[in-house]
Amino acid sequence: MMNRRVFGLALAGTLLFPSALIRAQEAKPRIALPFAGNEQTTAHVLKALKEGMREQGYPEETVEYDVRYARGQLATQEQMIAELVARKPDVIVVAGPPAVRAALKATRTIPIVMANVSDPVGNKFINSLARPGGNVTGIATLYETVLPKMAEILDILVPSASHIAVLVNESNPSTEAFWNSAEGALRALGKTPVRMNASSDLQLVDAFGRMAASRVKAALVVADPMFLTFRDHVAALARQHRVSAVYALREHVIAGGLASYGPNLPNNFRASARYVVRIIKGARPADLPVEQPTKFELVINRKAAHSLGIQMSPTIQLRADEMIE
Repeated sequence: MMNRRVFGLALAGTLLFPSALIRAQEAKPRIALPFAGNEQTTAHVLKALKEGMREQGYPEETVEYDVRYARGQLATQEQMIAELVARKPDVIVVAGPPAVRAALKATRTIPIVMANVSDPVGNKFINSLARPGGNVTGIATLYETVLPKMAEILDILVPSASHIAVLVNESNPSTEAFWNSAEGALRALGKTPVRMNASSDLQLVDAFGRMAASRVKAALVVADPMFLTFRDHVAALARQHRVSAVYALREHVIAGGLASYGPNLPNNFRASARYVVRIIKGARPADLPVEQPTKFELVINRKAAHSLGIQMSPTIQLRADEMIE
């Protein structure tokens, strides 16, 4: 006959095991990830975030990733983020000012980690880089500060271009900062800046059509989630209208664009994992200084340059961090 004490311990273990399992499941941190694009356009940055989490001691099976995709329909992003907030994640990881704005509208308590966001102080997402002050922290890419360098690179590649389009998305909170930076830089180079807006895929067609109609043959394409989502279409339109464009993100050059200058997007997502882990372990976003990228890459698509009739000097080729064939 089984000893009563042994039986009691066995019974207690049987009863307690499900509770322990439930507690373990409840302890798994949940990270909400609202993406403007789709599975294909964002797979590389999601992978980078997961790699960063693994490097911080959180392999994929120990984290619940609650991922949603706007699939280029940015009008649905606010509702999508509100739905993610309602599920009470431990952290929300966002890219782009529109996503931060939507997340802050939905919550002022759940921590928000910026993986790739421009002008967070100017957009009033945080009080300062050193002291964020609210529920937002992470990586401030400050794309508005690299636009003068993008303008310089475009001038080297297409020195004869006198009128330069600046493609912006008026629904992006950083638009004015982008425009002011680009306008000043282009005028300093003796160029005439031409503001072009596109807030949807269809408007991209119109914007490039207006460039062609006004004989604008060069453009600066600012960092924007919508432009990134439709990067294949942007590159195709630039080829169709023979517009030489410099972009803020390498992904545009991979899609067939001429050149880019800016921080590495997957690296930003990987770095944001450090913030996520510190918050999971109890840190407050308000106490975590916002970081800025320290490395900026010049990427040039040799095939695109050849198709546009651009003769690249040995100097610009040597300056490139990467030449894509």
